[in-house]
Amino acid sequence: MMAKLWKRWAAAGLVGALLAAAPLYGPSIADSVKEGTAMAAEAGSERTISVSGSGKMSIEPDVAYVSFGVFTKAKTANEAQTANAAAFAAIEKALKEQFGVAAKDIKTTGFYVQPEYQWSDKGVSSLVGYTADHSVQVAYRDLTGLGKLIDAVSKAGANRMNGIQFGTEKMDAYELQVIEKAMANAKAKADTIAKAAGRSVQSVLHVQQGGVSGGAPIYYPMVKAEAAAMDGGAGTSVQPGQLEITTTVTVTYEM
Repeated sequence: MMAKLWKRWAAAGLVGALLAAAPLYGPSIADSVKEGTAMAAEAGSERTISVSGSGKMSIEPDVAYVSFGVFTKAKTANEAQTANAAAFAAIEKALKEQFGVAAKDIKTTGFYVQPEYQWSDKGVSSLVGYTADHSVQVAYRDLTGLGKLIDAVSKAGANRMNGIQFGTEKMDAYELQVIEKAMANAKAKADTIAKAAGRSVQSVLHVQQGGVSGGAPIYYPMVKAEAAAMDGGAGTSVQPGQLEITTTVTVTYEM
């Protein structure tokens, strides 16, 4: 009995000695595990593909943002402000009664009353009066009647037309559509690359979307609007054109 126990203890001691000496003669078990994990990660990275996709679409704008202003001069600040308020009241009446523009679609973007100075040849300034400047932005959705609106506000007293910008109030829906187009474009690219490599696309591992852009040029038709209002000639014609909405995605696939 003692002989058997002795053999077991001797064997256990030999194993322990080998394990203790293992770091001296070769990699440890922990090192082997780390090496295997690194190899697995490397193999996994070889089975992925990252591509970029783009999506775009052209749409008809459904809203115009018309920016204009009323600029008045007078001897006193009160007179300049009163004249400006009267002109703006006439414009606001035309917008609401003739074109059905809601109060929420008329937004003041700036209002200033300030002194006006005149400089002499000797560099001396003198107060000559005051100016009042009221800037407004109007959202208008009947784009076929946009030229008539411009002529009407000019006739009512607007003497500064700062510009028109076209946009859409359905941007959320259009964004989803261009995202779908961008994802389809990315998938087509990934399929082509994977096929050339003798593999096939399996699943999506990661997606990152870029920004969504969409806009149109700003038009400045004030000169024509003033001429039409003064001489009764042809009305202002404004062409909204189209908006182009775009987005991009970067997609990583497993293959």
